[in-house]
Amino acid sequence: MAVASDRAVLRTPIPPKDFSPETWRPTWETFRPSSDDKDDAQRRGGQVRVSVWDSTLTTTTQARAFRDKDTLVLRGGVQHVLEASAQAVVCDPLTPPNDARPGADGHAGIEGLDRANGEQKQSWKNRLDCVAATFALELAA
Repeated sequence: MAVASDRAVLRTPIPPKDFSPETWRPTWETFRPSSDDKDDAQRRGGQVRVSVWDSTLTTTTQARAFRDKDTLVLRGGVQHVLEASAQAVVCDPLTPPNDARPGADGHAGIEGLDRANGEQKQSWKNRLDCVAATFALELAA
């Protein structure tokens, strides 16, 4: 099921070593599918999904709690993500025991961010940069 286009999603990347909130901006690397994302797609027999959280179902604190490390929080509008070249933003249920944790219902995935067969590497990076540009860093209150 697709996440509604009027919603916002959260992405929780680990900050880079040179992180500075005044100058850092998400890039293609922030949205590059990981090996785990690709393995998960093979297990499911479906599209590669880059993990995000539907902000109407998962709070910032809950989303961060799913990571073992300190994270940044990025917020982006689903409609903007789709306009920037993602194929879909879909609900992506977690498996036990994570499915019972607070905020688990909001887990979702952005599809269409993997590199297509025959796609030039720079073209792929440019696509992901377009998606990254739709997200803004949320600073802790």
